[in-house]
Amino acid sequence: MFLLLGIKLNTFDLKQLSAITPSKLSAEVRELTEAGAELTALEYVLGGSSFAQHLLPRSLIFLLHRMYGANIETLNGQLRRLTSMCAQFVKLYGDGPVSVLRAPARINILGEHVDYVSYLPTASLPFGSREHDMLMLYRGSAIDRVRGASALKEYPPFSFTLTEGPPLGTSGNAESDWLSYLYEHPAYAPDWSNYVKGAAFFARIKCGAQVRRGFDFVVDSSIPAGGGASSSSALVVLASAAVRDVNKLSYAPMGLARDAAKAEWYVGTRGGAMDHITICLAKRDHAILIAYLDQQARHVALPGQQFRWITFFSQAADKGRDVMIEYNERAAVSRIVLPAVIEGWKTKKPELYTEWLSAIRSLEIGATGALDEIEILLQELPRTLTLAEIGRDYPEAFAACARSFPILVAERAEHQLQVRSRALHHIGEVRRVKTAAQVLENLSRPHNSRDVEQEVDAAMRLLGTLLDQSHA
Repeated sequence: MFLLLGIKLNTFDLKQLSAITPSKLSAEVRELTEAGAELTALEYVLGGSSFAQHLLPRSLIFLLHRMYGANIETLNGQLRRLTSMCAQFVKLYGDGPVSVLRAPARINILGEHVDYVSYLPTASLPFGSREHDMLMLYRGSAIDRVRGASALKEYPPFSFTLTEGPPLGTSGNAESDWLSYLYEHPAYAPDWSNYVKGAAFFARIKCGAQVRRGFDFVVDSSIPAGGGASSSSALVVLASAAVRDVNKLSYAPMGLARDAAKAEWYVGTRGGAMDHITICLAKRDHAILIAYLDQQARHVALPGQQFRWITFFSQAADKGRDVMIEYNERAAVSRIVLPAVIEGWKTKKPELYTEWLSAIRSLEIGATGALDEIEILLQELPRTLTLAEIGRDYPEAFAACARSFPILVAERAEHQLQVRSRALHHIGEVRRVKTAAQVLENLSRPHNSRDVEQEVDAAMRLLGTLLDQSHA
């Protein structure tokens, strides 16, 4: 769950959390558990326990209980975490009002590398982690300066001003202005400060002079950096939300996610919005079915208490230059090259193009066999293409690549780009996500109680098989 606490906080209030002993916390959790899920925040805060005179501690305990569950050790750890962040914040920036944001780690079940596909109705099925997240404690500044610090010592403090970035947008098209700025400036190294700069600078390009104030913040994260769970995207989302909040700019979760995805391009990647949508729309005990072509998302219930998703962060992801170029190569093929080649069928292979349009229409209305038809047609794609060949045969696509992926074009002109295998992966993920969503939705419907355990077990085994296929 992405969360901006619905109450105004103060560092003095947060300091009170240190007075909550494990025994007092246990009593509060027992009251919450006995009351059940129907208990509202207002009913609990104004209830008759020993904390009735302390509204803020009770409000926070209610929110933390709803978010992290009833485990006393976990909740006590979260209270200590907030207390420690508050102490660091006061030391750096002084006492006063503060706000808290939370972004969960993104765990993807199925639908890898399809959020930047533009020629197929692709989808992903991720969820937000309950155990791993990033918290931001922040306060608006009277000037345009942003100051940041981390609870993790390996990430040093930094500061910058909003005017250090691009000029205000002028074309009325924020994405176009942003790409123009990024094209004219080299890719920035993935230092943690640059994810915050990207968020602030893109907001300034999109919202113009309305973004006048910076903010001071402290973050703490239990998302393993480089672990493939989108710690960088979590930071971009938090910074994007904070800069809008302190400048009194409203936003919808989906809109924030899409803005944050573009903001992350500042560090050189050109990814899609799956990570950011997951962070902004995460809901407890639910996955999110994200459909990219129509930009829609809906929640899908995950199975009950007898199953757990276990994630292993065994090796830190390489975010160096070569890996960034490789990632952008995949994005360029998916977003620009494949649509250009298929559109080229219109004149080069008109019968094939007609079959393609018919198959896509069949897929959109859910016709049986449409996925098989599309997969057969994708076999007609070239196995590989070089950027030089793309420039010769598809000049408009090459120009788009040069604009969005300048380093890729400059350094890999003769490199063989994988084309057919990318497309076959895309259609395979479409098939697997569709199957997985149907399986999960079937589980959420009423079942014969004698058979439900076996049905859930069979469904989870099928999901495991689909996961194996996706990552083969």
